[in-house]
Amino acid sequence: MPKNHQPNNRAVIHNQDVRPPNPPWIPLPIKSGSRAALSFYYSDRLSKTPIRDVSHKDDPKPDPNLETMTFGLFSRCDKAMRATIVSEGIELHFFCTGRRGQQGGIRVLTGYYRYGWYFRVPSNGKKSKNNARDDYMLTAKQIKFVNPGFPLADLTEYLHGVQLDRRFRTFRYVDEKTATRLLRLLHNTPDATEQYISEIKRVEQLVMDRDKLLYKNRVSGYSWDIAAEAMGLT
Repeated sequence: MPKNHQPNNRAVIHNQDVRPPNPPWIPLPIKSGSRAALSFYYSDRLSKTPIRDVSHKDDPKPDPNLETMTFGLFSRCDKAMRATIVSEGIELHFFCTGRRGQQGGIRVLTGYYRYGWYFRVPSNGKKSKNNARDDYMLTAKQIKFVNPGFPLADLTEYLHGVQLDRRFRTFRYVDEKTATRLLRLLHNTPDATEQYISEIKRVEQLVMDRDKLLYKNRVSGYSWDIAAEAMGLT
């Protein structure tokens, strides 16, 4: 935890705007020369755009939540990674997902977050599997996603021998030089972020027509309108 961490102000009224830079979000102290995170998410089979898996009946995914530019606001996935991002001041978080190719399943680089703020989740006093109580929600100040994405196996030469296609389950870290090259690659590719968000909403409507609910217990998608409740502030 950063030394200048201040307790979160939980006295938030229902109509208060809790989007950063408003409190109780805290600016993330970025450390120069730090590594970057790379995490895997499941993509949706109902979309040609590699959006997160919205339509899965048993396990629909809230993250990466492009609608709010957040990670961990509406889920508790990758808790250890989020804690490391805060403790080490990691600014960049890259994303990849699995897609079907001519050779079967492949993993592709789809986009990135540049983080700006964090929120410490109110503790319930219980330790997680990694013996850590602290959990954090993260908000980006900049995001960009591309379509159809770059197969990780094709990036090895571009990354001067760094192999990102070596299998990892949920997340891993990459060094600063690799992160810089990935960032340059994505910056030089047309931005498809709005296409992703539009596709998320389209598939959500398909799910509503099918199940009459979204994400197993909701009648609408994710937005900042429900953030205070997700943060335990109401």
